[in-house]
Amino acid sequence: MSAILNFNDLSVKIDLNNPIDITIPINKSDNVNCYYLDEPQFSYFESPEFSGNLSKGGSVNCEKISFYPHASGTHTECALHVVDVSFDARHLSIKPLQLVQLLTVQPALIQQDSVITKELFNSFNKIKDCDAIVIRTSPNSESKLHKNYSSSNPPYFDPEVLTFLREMGFKHLLTDLPSIDKESDEGRLAAHKNWFLENGKAEPIRTITELIYVPNHLTDGLYVLSMQLPAIQTDAVPSRIYLYSCE
Repeated sequence: MSAILNFNDLSVKIDLNNPIDITIPINKSDNVNCYYLDEPQFSYFESPEFSGNLSKGGSVNCEKISFYPHASGTHTECALHVVDVSFDARHLSIKPLQLVQLLTVQPALIQQDSVITKELFNSFNKIKDCDAIVIRTSPNSESKLHKNYSSSNPPYFDPEVLTFLREMGFKHLLTDLPSIDKESDEGRLAAHKNWFLENGKAEPIRTITELIYVPNHLTDGLYVLSMQLPAIQTDAVPSRIYLYSCE
């Protein structure tokens, strides 16, 4: 099924039957992991009267899942992650379908760190009606789907990049990194704060999505984005992220 979407001065055609899933799922094993946090835990309800496990003779599966959204797969954050605000992930304002620009960057080597710097965006031009940007880092192997990032000092963003992108008008940032900030930065979280705070104020119109995986066959350019989030009263939730190619 095709649809023509009108974004002010720009119209695009997409095939709704062919979404491109860029989500890293939460599995029962072989998950991506970071920040030394526990792996997801899966357990079935059991009592003397009832088994919530079909494989053990129960009438239904009734499974409990415990995990850290920040460490166990694709997740979307709001400002509550780093700032004491009155809203949470339930209140985020996200359009069902919106334009997104995909950009691939190769972090610069600065001393012992791989850093996404503002200079990498010198030739980048924002499309007028686009509120979201997906930043894919190079190299881009499928190891990102199950990599353990703990104690690896993965690439991160120079905080001034986040100010630059926010001032360009982007509201939703998606990246394949475990965090936009350095793994160990003494709790400053400067990149997060530069993104979420404008004139000292944060609003539920801005998100960061981390730990996506964008396959190499997708070329940089314009797509339509669908961000699917559960309504949970917390700072970050697991999310399902789709791209649609534009015709």
